[in-house]
Amino acid sequence: MAEKLYYWAENLENYSSDIDEETPFSIEIKKLNFFIGKNNSGKSRFIRNLFSAPKHTIQDFSFPDLTNHFSDLKSAVEKYKGSTIYIGSASSGDSYYTLLKFINGVLDFPLFPRSKYKENYLNNIKKISDSKIDYTNILEVKTNEIKNFVNNYETKIKFESSKFYIPILRGMRPVTDDENKQPYIERAKKDYFPEKKSTTEKPEKPKFGSHNIVTGECLYYELKVHLLGEPEQRDLIKSYEEKLSQYFFDNEHVSLIPKHDQDVVNIKIGSEKQFPISQLGDGLQQAIILTYEAFIKNVDENGNKQVHAFFIEEPELNMHAGMVRQLMNFYLNETNHYYFFTTHSNHLLDMVDESDEVIIQKFVKQPIDADRKEFDFKIYRCDRDHELLSSLGVRPSSLYLANCTIWVEGVTDRMYLSKLMQKYIQVLGSSSDSKDKKNAERYKSFMPNFHYAFIEYAGGNITHWSFLDDYPTKEEALEFLQNSKGLTAKAITKNILLLADGDNEGKAERLLEWRDELKENVYTLPCKEIENTLTASIIYKACLIKFMGIKKASAQITLSSDTQNKLTQKGFARDKDKFDIEKLNASINFISAEGIGKIIDDTIRIDNSVTSPPRLFSDASGTIDDKVSFCEICKVLMTYEDWDLTEPAKSVCEKIFNHITTCNT
Repeated sequence: MAEKLYYWAENLENYSSDIDEETPFSIEIKKLNFFIGKNNSGKSRFIRNLFSAPKHTIQDFSFPDLTNHFSDLKSAVEKYKGSTIYIGSASSGDSYYTLLKFINGVLDFPLFPRSKYKENYLNNIKKISDSKIDYTNILEVKTNEIKNFVNNYETKIKFESSKFYIPILRGMRPVTDDENKQPYIERAKKDYFPEKKSTTEKPEKPKFGSHNIVTGECLYYELKVHLLGEPEQRDLIKSYEEKLSQYFFDNEHVSLIPKHDQDVVNIKIGSEKQFPISQLGDGLQQAIILTYEAFIKNVDENGNKQVHAFFIEEPELNMHAGMVRQLMNFYLNETNHYYFFTTHSNHLLDMVDESDEVIIQKFVKQPIDADRKEFDFKIYRCDRDHELLSSLGVRPSSLYLANCTIWVEGVTDRMYLSKLMQKYIQVLGSSSDSKDKKNAERYKSFMPNFHYAFIEYAGGNITHWSFLDDYPTKEEALEFLQNSKGLTAKAITKNILLLADGDNEGKAERLLEWRDELKENVYTLPCKEIENTLTASIIYKACLIKFMGIKKASAQITLSSDTQNKLTQKGFARDKDKFDIEKLNASINFISAEGIGKIIDDTIRIDNSVTSPPRLFSDASGTIDDKVSFCEICKVLMTYEDWDLTEPAKSVCEKIFNHITTCNT
């Protein structure tokens, strides 16, 4: 879906965004929205305004921009100048200009606020629908196209029906013995959302309270209501406990118990004895607070899907970096909602590369005048801005926190392997073998940057690394660094699995050395490189898209609408006259010691008899040329299309997951 979503709120004086000059009062949003910046940069006040704004919702700002559609309609109508045009049942000499006025009514209307734009669209489209050009149904066809586009757009996007705010002040343990008191909620109301006293005798329902401010204080009572309620309510808690187990407790069975004669939730993990939640680590308590309401609110009492907006302060509070990542995976995979976070965690930044549903906005506080008494708050979209690290106070030095590492040759290897690993889990999960299903559940719980991490060794640079356990002495250190193998891998990371391309088999001395140092933790691909392990159908579709462009390719092969939309945005297209792409098919065997670029070129080249045959998809070594671009196409195809794992892909995934399992047992 190419259309973007936007959001803003009332009472945001001195705030503006950098979307474009015409729309400074809106921000682009996605499912997970991270707001970062230095302390006192305006992040928290911003999300509180979004939460407390009584009028505006995402719908008000996210109606689609119809400029292109109405421009096409205008061009079509202008071709029929002089024809008889009816508006309703009447026609006149001015009907042509009246009809253009209706069309221009949408084209000339400002896009923001989109609630007014939508209202203007509805008014004008009705008038256009009542019009007709003699001898043609052009208006009906074009108008229906626009209506269908709008209907499909609004059907695809489910907007929030309620808003919830989770402040920093939160916890599952009561802080007062007074019944029916929630001090954290009361404090949040008093500090952030004070309500005016009612001027009528009949008290108004409070706008803010336990129904929309989530602090964990009410969790004991809510669990009690559900577990003592209808079967559907008990089943919902059971489903939630299963997800807690999967994401945060290494698949150990988890039970949450509002124990009688206590005021605190008890928990039972696996075969351990039941104990009060206060004995559980603060990070896991935070995970429960942050996931319970979101999961429970996925459906209403009738089982209908629900979408809400959650505004969360510092989700990383008391959590290990890997657990924060797992929390975000929970939100992405198990809930329907939109989330808005203030955060100082640098461990969430690279989620932008892993999901199209993540966006990062940076807040900057700027003085308006020299006296520095008044300030503006600027919001910048900055997904891959290295200044983000400075904004979060992160220095270049870093720690490797993962329990094991997988060393791969480059960035595309990491991207392909991530997709292959996801597919491998799906294959195991759909198996009839109970052992495979159990492994799938375990593998699904493994968190990047916690249970494992990828390290890219950049091809030939691997020769500079030593994988021995021995460290040079203080006296030997300087001389060691000056040697060809001057870097000790195990000084920065333990539990290494080294994945090597198949073309290393021709470098026996290097392989022998690696195997001597890392023993069974060296895995050599049975083919030239990771691209050779991809299924032929993905390579075939990627080649057509790269050669023809997405429009021509989608006319020849069936692609999902999500694939087409995503690749259209990326603008992939290529045309070459010395190659015939029709010679390519989806049954070619790419599992070979030759690179897939050479295999493809040799297949589609029109004349292979020339002395220096031209190359299109390959570089001089035979590997795929422009690896990153080709990988981008394959990633989209592997996300939205149906495909199968090859046997070499299964083998490398099995090796990786065995390594991760061993290092996390």
